Amino acid sequence: MPASTLDFIAAWTAYQQQRPSTRLNPAADREFWEQHAARYDERASGPDGAAHTLALLQTLLQPDDTLLDVGAGTGRFALPLAHHVRQITALDQSAAMLARLRHKAEAQGVGNIALHESDWQQATVAPHDVVLAAWSLYRQLDLREALERLVAATRRTLVIVTAAGVNPPHRAPVEACCGRWTEMDIPSHIYLLGALWQIGVWAEARLVWETRQYEGESPAALAALLAPMDTPEAELQRLGEALVPFCTP
Repeated sequence: MPASTLDFIAAWTAYQQQRPSTRLNPAADREFWEQHAARYDERASGPDGAAHTLALLQTLLQPDDTLLDVGAGTGRFALPLAHHVRQITALDQSAAMLARLRHKAEAQGVGNIALHESDWQQATVAPHDVVLAAWSLYRQLDLREALERLVAATRRTLVIVTAAGVNPPHRAPVEACCGRWTEMDIPSHIYLLGALWQIGVWAEARLVWETRQYEGESPAALAALLAPMDTPEAELQRLGEALVPFCTP
């Protein structure tokens, strides 16, 4: 790479290192999800803010495909996409997250999802026709290795879903009441496109605009959905009060 060329991988690492988060440590991140799997599932199971993304993903799938979902969580993508492929491998580092995915798959009669508990850096998986990494590269310090492993696991199509910048109306009250904003606030798709180029992969970017309406029985219930998942109760109470002007009957 010429010296004058922007190093997207190094820029990504620098951004990650300056973020105020302890979850760059794999063990700490795993423990976080073990503790907060139920709350995450409640957030992800509400009115879906990924409908357009799912519709796009479905156009990339074929009925006989195998799909590897890296960072599958509680099945936000794996469960609906299971109806469009032959087999899904749902990989996640958190046993608690996968346990919820298993429970929902059984309840919905979905039988073509195999669960694989592993951190992506240590995962051993066979190549799949399609590999999906949706919102799961948020703590990868070694972005080159993570991307190279994704490419190596892909037979036909690799899809990375990430943020092009997140600035919803509730961000200001969350920052004011909780003192932080934990969502990525950079156009991370640009970093990832550049990083893929650096490893010799010419990727196509597709911007999908999603909107989501959060529903709750009270402002306090909405605060629990919108605040960082480890927010203390006193901060949740303040946030609930601050969200009142944003609520509609």
